[in-house]
Amino acid sequence: MIIQDIEYTDRYIRITLDTGEYIRVEHSSVPSGLLRRGMAIDIEAYTHLKEESMLFECKEKALYYISIRSCTEHGIKKYLMKKGFDKTIISRVLQYLTERGLINDYEYAVHYIQSVREHKVIGNKMLEKKLFEKGVDKGIIKKAIRKTEDKEPDIEQVYKLALKKYNQVKEKTNAKVKVVAFLQQRGFSWEIIKKVMKQFGDDYEDMHDIQE
Repeated sequence: MIIQDIEYTDRYIRITLDTGEYIRVEHSSVPSGLLRRGMAIDIEAYTHLKEESMLFECKEKALYYISIRSCTEHGIKKYLMKKGFDKTIISRVLQYLTERGLINDYEYAVHYIQSVREHKVIGNKMLEKKLFEKGVDKGIIKKAIRKTEDKEPDIEQVYKLALKKYNQVKEKTNAKVKVVAFLQQRGFSWEIIKKVMKQFGDDYEDMHDIQE
């Protein structure tokens, strides 16, 4: 194969081969002056350039993805795999992003918790579940929850949420039990639920059968 053309830009080198194929690589992947127009390249050099090209393209996709949305390492990995990139290439790109602080699951988890709490009354267990589903490590999740100032929502907030649910089901059988189940589904701890239900005039201290 013969190098038909070489174009240098601020971000990459574009190499066009006589086969019509073009390859984009980072400047750092090719020593300055090593390649030139009219130069023949063997299969080993071609394979190296292809690998560096895949790394560059994968990195470009990843940088674009994180520029338009906040996401976890798992989220980026899943996105890049859908784009057809090799696991080894993806691993190198994730390392690149992590080393430069461009992805950080701990910071993502802290921001996610704070953002959700601003708009929704929700318990820690539900937050843990949602973050785990996003691929965040359990240890990181627990650390992020400890970091947030309001470890559990205000009891009055939870009570208002429970009261709203109660008004929806009060005509049904076991209405208050349904409220307890609802609060459990929202991820509130049993201690929080007991405090809330006491405001309804009920003591659920011994209701082990509906605990998670």
